[in-house]
Amino acid sequence: MEIDKKVESQGFLITKTKALLDWLVAWGRKNALWPMPFGTACCAIELMAAAATRYDISRFGAEVMRFSPRQADLMIVGGRVCIKQMPVLIKIYKQMPEPKWVISMGACASCGGVFNTYTMIQGVDRFIPVDVYIPGCPPRPENLLDALMMIQKKIEEGKEPKMAPTDPSTIQEITWKQPAIAIPDEIED
Repeated sequence: MEIDKKVESQGFLITKTKALLDWLVAWGRKNALWPMPFGTACCAIELMAAAATRYDISRFGAEVMRFSPRQADLMIVGGRVCIKQMPVLIKIYKQMPEPKWVISMGACASCGGVFNTYTMIQGVDRFIPVDVYIPGCPPRPENLLDALMMIQKKIEEGKEPKMAPTDPSTIQEITWKQPAIAIPDEIED
């Protein structure tokens, strides 16, 4: 009996039809990710390098970049995102079919990076759910490949992608006002 469980855990012998179908769907999703790049800065250059021959993203089934959100199941947000771009990013995310995955690539997309101003979003996870964060400024193509493997592992394990919040009170609203500037009482020389 223990041998049957080992073989079944590797996907060779599955007796239930639903389990077989679930395994086949997960295997197909894992090996055929269709990324939608949302690159705005230097992280997009590293994304292009990951698709080139030296790193060969096609080994992971993600070589065909989809520029139509309705054909993509993985969004890669790379680079800084300003307040005026955020409604576009949210609209693109909502147009993607379920299940959809998101990778936040680089320091700017993850936490604002060096651009800590009122016009830059301090992390895209305030508006769309992020499944994997890639640190770095800019991150290396190897880091993107590692993030793809993390997404593939989540799919293989049957984990669902993070979902957008449905409670309107948890969604941060976009404000177009400039924050107040604190002026010191005395200026020292």
